[in-house]
Amino acid sequence: MNLTIDAGQGTLAARLTPWDERALGFATAEVTALKVETLEQAAPLLAALEQWCAEQSVRYLFGRIDATQPIAKAALLQHGYAFVETSLTVSRSGFANLPPVPRGMLPTLRPATADDVAELRRIAAVDFAHGRFLEDPAIDPERAALRTANWIEDLVKGGLAYVAESRGRTIGFHAERVAADNSNVELLLTGATAPYAMLALPLWITALESLGARGVPQCTTLVSAANTGIINLYARLGFHFNSTLFGFRKFL
Repeated sequence: MNLTIDAGQGTLAARLTPWDERALGFATAEVTALKVETLEQAAPLLAALEQWCAEQSVRYLFGRIDATQPIAKAALLQHGYAFVETSLTVSRSGFANLPPVPRGMLPTLRPATADDVAELRRIAAVDFAHGRFLEDPAIDPERAALRTANWIEDLVKGGLAYVAESRGRTIGFHAERVAADNSNVELLLTGATAPYAMLALPLWITALESLGARGVPQCTTLVSAANTGIINLYARLGFHFNSTLFGFRKFL
């Protein structure tokens, strides 16, 4: 069930997130849009949001807002929301001029199958340390890791995940969602497991070259600002940093 409010002088949208509830053990929801020009506009929108959450038995509410929206930030702080993480939106157009690496270092990608789920879940749970739940000190770390493991399993079931292999060994995975018109790819979850961290750059190059070979003109993704390693990797790969988003949450 979704919530949409367009009051003419402010808008808000939210949705239930049962995939998060599955890992965290309580009902959760996400604010997907919040646009206000004054604090007075924000108050009734946030009141209606919390009423909707109460009707849906939501205990944990999360959302992101553009860092350039001071009124929205002020309204959320005044209404008891806490900021818990910062993310950056990044993109790349075209896939030429990637950093040179020895071709023998490039892993291969193949579609993930049900037989791969156990290993991919392990990698996701053990080797991923960033994300909105992993960075929220109020969330149990084991449940946050379970959420990431569930995510990669869902991506495998949805046909969106690939296994990265090098010399017959699983070294990581890559997941993406291609737009219906092939105009863009959303990069969902990519990474090398710790023992093969040195293959992170080759893994990304393999993934990006694959997009170029399929004629996709650009890709976009979201990265935690706390993940300096991946930010440096994106910079080396020629990504453009587009915007900053503040993640907030409230226990209800």
